[in-house]
Amino acid sequence: MTGKILEVTNITKTFPGVVALKNVNLDLYEKEVLALLGENGAGKSTLIKIISGVHKPDSGEISYLGKKVFFKNPTDAIKQGISTIHQELNLFEELTVAENIFVGNVQGFRFSKRRAFKVVQELLRSLKFDLKPDEKVKNLNTSEKQLVSIAKALFLNARVIIMDEPTATITEYETDRLFEIIRRLKENGVSVIFISHRLEEVYAIADRVTVLRDGELVGTKYIDDVSRDELIRMMVGRRIEEMYPKFNKPTQENVFSIENLCVGNFVRDISFNVKKGEIFGIAGLVGSGKSEIALGLFGHLPATWSKMVLNGKLLKPEKNMLKHKIVLVPEDRKQMGLILELDVVKNIILQNTDEASKALHISWRKAKDITTEEVKKYSVKLASVHQKVKTLSGGNQQKVVLAKVLRKKPNLVMLVEPTRGIDVGTKVEVYNIVNRLANDGVGVIFISSELPEILGLCDRVLVMHRGRAMGILERHEFSEERIIKLATGVEER
Repeated sequence: MTGKILEVTNITKTFPGVVALKNVNLDLYEKEVLALLGENGAGKSTLIKIISGVHKPDSGEISYLGKKVFFKNPTDAIKQGISTIHQELNLFEELTVAENIFVGNVQGFRFSKRRAFKVVQELLRSLKFDLKPDEKVKNLNTSEKQLVSIAKALFLNARVIIMDEPTATITEYETDRLFEIIRRLKENGVSVIFISHRLEEVYAIADRVTVLRDGELVGTKYIDDVSRDELIRMMVGRRIEEMYPKFNKPTQENVFSIENLCVGNFVRDISFNVKKGEIFGIAGLVGSGKSEIALGLFGHLPATWSKMVLNGKLLKPEKNMLKHKIVLVPEDRKQMGLILELDVVKNIILQNTDEASKALHISWRKAKDITTEEVKKYSVKLASVHQKVKTLSGGNQQKVVLAKVLRKKPNLVMLVEPTRGIDVGTKVEVYNIVNRLANDGVGVIFISSELPEILGLCDRVLVMHRGRAMGILERHEFSEERIIKLATGVEER
């Protein structure tokens, strides 16, 4: 690292009823990757929005390249060399890679597709990005779209790139490739602020780490000087002795069983059972079919089976399994779990209208009472139950999903990547909820790509590979190596 490129001093920002940031300091050096950590609601998003010109601070100042700056809006920040790549990538799906990189950066009457193609082709070649300038963005996968966003930032001569949860929806291979690109960016003089909830990634890519908690700076450390346990303590304000609390009590009684499950072209001939009191895990690589098992059982994807039994009752395939109290916590909460433009009350009550309806009309007073009860039960942090869900942090959005789904008092709950994109403290809350569900006699299917939580939380695990069941491991047989061998098809039980 050399000189300081960005310095944030005593930044304070308040919203109605909430102090989002209080006297926060942050500095970033040239050719550095600075990880920004904190629980959901710690103030990370507010801070990066201030740095990138979305919000104006109430007090404090920002220095960039040795001079005090005030960004009027995000475009102003971009023009001066600070670009943000958000988790929800802001790209035009119907335009090509070249058009996306140029859009907004040239006058319309001067735009030439031929010139754009040549300029972008040279840019991509220099970055070693395997992208075609004339490919439409809608045809790219998530990691390729990230490359388009990075190329666009560098086309605008970005000196600082802020990456907000860039690995949340990409594979392990794609993550490794992204890290190689970040290292090349460093070598070329670019500094990166990297936001992630995955501590293993922080240790793999960051030079230093800054931790926020409850809107205040806890501290900044060189990554080599801080242990994982210390980082967790800094983030949550308490020591987590056990990252994966486990107090469920498995029995030998079946809650649920399925024989010869097939889901479209994704899953072939899968059979398993879930016992009362146990947490049944399903693991596998991206594309293995693990998520499609849940979508098929829920009725979201066409599925067939020879026999399904839930609490002693035979069930047939149907489009709506909710009437049997089979519920799903989906992998993509923003697309499948929530209506972001609606408030918390409407999100919770729309799946539970029977509780608040009278003579075909919803009693919104009753709906508010129900929502207030659920918000308290799951410790959802918000200013008001009438707050739009899109304004909540990722962890609090997930709690709203859990609240509306579990309000149904389910017989079987399927949780697909339930801790993706949420902070350490909220993950522990989710694990506690899962334990309580199992002990209450609910059938629990826990589907995750995170091996540590599969190993820490589950009693048995079904391992998938390319739509096939490679085996079911008992808890005493668990090991990361064994699961990986099954998940990659190297071994079959």
